[in-house]
Amino acid sequence: MTQLSRHGRTAREFWQTYRPRALAELGSPERQEEYFVALDLRVTEQIGQTANELLQQLPLEQRGPARRAVKSQAQELVYADLVWLEKEPGTEHREM
Repeated sequence: MTQLSRHGRTAREFWQTYRPRALAELGSPERQEEYFVALDLRVTEQIGQTANELLQQLPLEQRGPARRAVKSQAQELVYADLVWLEKEPGTEHREM
C-alpha cells in the first residue's frame, strides 16, 4: 500500500477527530486507507496545480522569490476545499 504523505495523514487525523461517523461509513480500515491514499494524491496534485496557477499571475521576476509563499497559499486553499470539511455535531470542542 502507498505511504501517506503529510496531506493524507493530516486529512485522516482530521476525520478521526472531527468526522468519526463519516470515517466509520468508509468501512474497513483497508477501505479507509484506500480513501486517504486517493485523497492524498488528489490534494498533492491540486496544490501543485493551484500553486502553478497562482505563480502564473505574478510577473516573471517575482515568481522565484514568491514560490514558497505561493505554495503555502495553494495548500491553504486546497485544504479548505478538500481536507477541512464540516465538523460533525458534538466534535467542535475537540482539538487536533
